[in-house]
Amino acid sequence: MPLQLAVIKKRSRRRVAEFSAQYISFYNCLWLILNDVIVGTAVGVFLCENNQELGYALRKYTKILSVDIIHGTLIWLDNWPAGLKLNTELSRFFCLSFMGLTDLWARCLAIITPHFPLIVYFIGLSGYSGMTMILSLLSDLLSILSVHVYVSYLIATFIFSQQLFTARSLFNLFRGKRKNVLRNRIDSWDYDLDQLLLGTILFTLITFLFPTILVYYTLFALMRLAIIFAHATLETFLAFTNHFPLFAMMLRLKDPSRLPGGIYFVHQKIGNSRRWVIKNLPIPFSRIFFQHLRVWSKLSAHYDPLRLLRCFLTGTFITPIPRYSIRYNMIPERRDSVSVSASASKESKVE
Repeated sequence: MPLQLAVIKKRSRRRVAEFSAQYISFYNCLWLILNDVIVGTAVGVFLCENNQELGYALRKYTKILSVDIIHGTLIWLDNWPAGLKLNTELSRFFCLSFMGLTDLWARCLAIITPHFPLIVYFIGLSGYSGMTMILSLLSDLLSILSVHVYVSYLIATFIFSQQLFTARSLFNLFRGKRKNVLRNRIDSWDYDLDQLLLGTILFTLITFLFPTILVYYTLFALMRLAIIFAHATLETFLAFTNHFPLFAMMLRLKDPSRLPGGIYFVHQKIGNSRRWVIKNLPIPFSRIFFQHLRVWSKLSAHYDPLRLLRCFLTGTFITPIPRYSIRYNMIPERRDSVSVSASASKESKVE
């Protein structure tokens, strides 16, 4: 905003295009800040006045979603669900390990939950800084309340990826192949009998243990995807609040000539004379929301179902989209070229 204000103060007729762009961008920022503060204040007052009820509801559902459901699901998986016979010892080890991690988080949660009404009240007070502050604090609170799911998913992903790597190496051993690290290719190799025997034993163990590891990995991968979806929703609302072209859209609806996107010529006939009249071509709405479409394409590419499925099958750690990827300017970097079109001739008076 300081740069835009400086350009507006130094108005020059030689740089009308730059002045108009900075003018629209400046007042769009001003409108967004005012609306952000107004909406944030209204939501903040609601949170402050109902902090006790909201704190109690947050305490109740946090315990259900982050502790009780995980406990119930782990016990259900350990009891051969739907006739799926997992390895008993390994399943019991995973069940007790992840339940112990969840119980540790439950103890920490028991210390934090009595202060939930105060936390809600503090988030409500932050509403005087704008709705974006509330959304940011909610995103941070979600990250804190789901830290045990993050750690469990990290452990399950590491075990699953190492299992896949070992199985891939043993598969190459059976084919008489070996990966050449220096040249990054698969070469033929002669293995001894004891190496083949040991590889067969290890591959058999991995084959029988793999379904158990896959089941627990799937559980925490789905939980991780649900949390990432919640973060993506908050980030989308945050970007929408920060960069919605409100002022430009109002200008486009109220006075389209204030947002020129090009020119065109109209062939007019007045009496016996003919002339070409230059007309202003308003910028289309697609150009006003061009950055939103670009951000949406980035979000669609990052959260593409095929990409997420590939990350899931290969044991790649799934991360939310970086925040810098959804930041953008509010005005186009270049204007449309001059477009010339001839319309049907019509009779009119020249003012």
